[in-house]
Amino acid sequence: MEIKEMKGKATGKATGKATGKAAVTDKRAGILSLEAFLNEMEVKPQTYDWDALLVFDRPATNKLLIQEFIERIDVPDKFFPKLPDSAVDAGNGIEHVLLGLELDRALLSFENADILGSKAKLVMRVVAGKHLEVIEVYHDGEPVRSVQAITLYNAATHGLLEMNINLRAAKGTVDTIGQVLLDIADGKDHRFSGGGTGLEKERLGSYFAQVFKDWDENGDRLKFPLSELVVDNAAAINPKEFSIGTHAPQSARVRGSANYGDGAVVVFVSFGEGGKGSIPPDNESLLYMLPDAPEPYTSNLVMAHRFIVLNVFMSGLEQFDWMKGKFKAVELVGKRYKVSATGASSESVPCVFSEGATGGLGSEEWVISLAIDSVLPNLFDLGSEFVFEGRSIKARWRSKKKVGDVVYTGSTEWNPWQRLLAVEAEISINASYKFNVVSEDGKVLLRLEVEAFESSSSVTVEKSWGDTALGHAADRISSNLIAHVEQAMNSRFKEKINDLKNMNIVIDALRLNNLLFRGENVVEPRDAALPLDLTLLGNLAPKQTTLTVNPSQVIVTSGQSFEFKAESAPGAVAWDVKNLPGETGDRGVFKDSSKGIYTAPSDDALLTEGQRRLIVTATSGDFVSRALVSVVPSHVTVNPWVVAINVGTKHSMSAGTPDSSAVVWDAPGLGTISPDDDPLNPGGYKYSAPAKLPKREETDPQYYKVLRIDPVTVRAAAGGEPATIDMLLVGAKDVNHWLVPKGREDGSVELKFYCLDGDLEKVEVPGNVEWTVLRGKGTIDKDTRVFNPDRDAKDQYVIIVAYALESTVPGACAYVILPMPFAGVPTPGERLYPNNEKAGGIWKTI
Repeated sequence: MEIKEMKGKATGKATGKATGKAAVTDKRAGILSLEAFLNEMEVKPQTYDWDALLVFDRPATNKLLIQEFIERIDVPDKFFPKLPDSAVDAGNGIEHVLLGLELDRALLSFENADILGSKAKLVMRVVAGKHLEVIEVYHDGEPVRSVQAITLYNAATHGLLEMNINLRAAKGTVDTIGQVLLDIADGKDHRFSGGGTGLEKERLGSYFAQVFKDWDENGDRLKFPLSELVVDNAAAINPKEFSIGTHAPQSARVRGSANYGDGAVVVFVSFGEGGKGSIPPDNESLLYMLPDAPEPYTSNLVMAHRFIVLNVFMSGLEQFDWMKGKFKAVELVGKRYKVSATGASSESVPCVFSEGATGGLGSEEWVISLAIDSVLPNLFDLGSEFVFEGRSIKARWRSKKKVGDVVYTGSTEWNPWQRLLAVEAEISINASYKFNVVSEDGKVLLRLEVEAFESSSSVTVEKSWGDTALGHAADRISSNLIAHVEQAMNSRFKEKINDLKNMNIVIDALRLNNLLFRGENVVEPRDAALPLDLTLLGNLAPKQTTLTVNPSQVIVTSGQSFEFKAESAPGAVAWDVKNLPGETGDRGVFKDSSKGIYTAPSDDALLTEGQRRLIVTATSGDFVSRALVSVVPSHVTVNPWVVAINVGTKHSMSAGTPDSSAVVWDAPGLGTISPDDDPLNPGGYKYSAPAKLPKREETDPQYYKVLRIDPVTVRAAAGGEPATIDMLLVGAKDVNHWLVPKGREDGSVELKFYCLDGDLEKVEVPGNVEWTVLRGKGTIDKDTRVFNPDRDAKDQYVIIVAYALESTVPGACAYVILPMPFAGVPTPGERLYPNNEKAGGIWKTI
């Protein structure tokens, strides 16, 4: 991997010159050129006492979060537990029962760039569930509950649960098993949008308010799992706590500017004791960490100078026994550090040497010798140091001292002698180190490597002779001795010199990116430098954030064609669509893979599941982008699907399409419709039931006297399959006739038809009964009074009507609306009409 290292002068990507004043590029005010940025980094530490900062371009961050959301759409969400079935009491015996509500995975996005008011949002779509309007009345002293209206939820309902997060109040932690959690209990508010009329939104909002109230009592429920991190307790980099903020450069704070609102996401990271700093008080106080460049930087990893010195570099020195405990970090003015030797490093070096010479004649004859056994040099002295300057770590070691004695013996005819001559050694080491990015076993690491290294040693021996033949001989022997001692010292120190040249200080720093992102190696590093804090600039997942599919999430109907756009594509784009992992079925098709025109499938599964999800992929060379497609059965989604309404009354209705296009409301046959003036139902319509039902014709079934279905059809203006709201009109029906359904294990439903007799006692209706399946498919055995649904019909609900043919009471009729499937725990029917304890205590038996 080729990584540029910035030193002394920035690489060719820098724009601007180093001056005493920070240079600002012409392109975007407030964003420094690379060289000016590094100059500012050299002034002082910039992490506000945190161990590290992770800085990402906000738009690129949101793009990558969407891509990871789509890639993991099939993975069960750990944030929201299974939503409970519940009810919202509307008073007057009416409850709004919510069954089987399901939320899509939570999608995190960062909404602004402001260190003071940093905001994020979690969005979850309601993708499944039923809403039943249930009324409770008393018959023969017992409560009887019946369904009066049904609304079905899928992606096309546009139901959104949004949680707005105040990031300054949200605290991040990494637990013992590596879960990265953002505690939003003290920093969230929520709202529900979409999903029908204003009243419908209010009911769902009340439901979620109760859910959150329950969760507030269990704090762990409000810890959002951002990601997962491999825990390595032996590693220096082991994050414990973090905070997230957003930050804007000067130009992005001006309303109306081209890049207003742009900026960065900043993760402030603590690795433990002493590494938890403070959040900057305002945007101006924090250096904008993504400098300007022709190819914009979208990521920066900043490791605090203090942490690099105390926890990385000092630990690296401790790996060598000969340096262990002999250096300490010294804090300087301005929270700078250097590493200084606490004493000298002395080591005995054997260097046995003895050499003599003779000369002269007669009375001038002489004999001399020089001998030494060992020396005790210092590789470094007190005050030798490592300093952080020039965008590197520099070793400056000096040692000059007497290291031993040479035994100098000799004699002339009349004068023998033996003297000790001082041996001095001077050792000098100058080295420069920088951090480089290396790739090992698929992991991207930061390694401290030597950039330049010089070492020298010299030995001198005290002279005690003159300019004579004897002195010349002594000089020669002394030179041999010096060479011998230097060789012995160099040989002895060779291993230590190699240690200094090959320090094995490695930081697995880029795994910190997993605090926010789940992918491996999501950052491609470009430029590393050590102005004081360690900075590693790069690109955030360019292969996933450069090319963009627009829209990234879309709802289409079965058989519909939809055109996707590929933005910022570097070349030709190839389109494909796949099922979610583990799913099968018709995926739809791009008839021309070079064009983004997608045709959704016509799949039977849509009738029962209400929706299918598919992943569209656009590829251009090495660049890829994905979109999530939700396919729903109808072009039009209505609310409610069915409702029982008394003659002479009104009911609000709403409808929509996946692309929010116009809809057309067809006039019903019996009632009338008109735009709804209720501010809680913008764009909706209101149905007005007739004052009375039309007279039954002789050939009509008996129930026509008191019940009719008046369908309201809603069509998309652009065409396609319409949707229907079943308005069940209830006329002069006798209130003392009622139906009680009971689900059976085989899926059938036993229907008990009751009335009050002349003594006002509850009895089953005797004699002949006219049974009618008014909506849905299935048959009723008139003898057993058991309804058998059509197993292939895939009905969401059925309406069944019973009319007592032999009764003398006018309107001796009853109806029941059954959500389907009805029988078997834990289906909606059995939750609504429990027959055993497993169904739960909140439901009452009809």
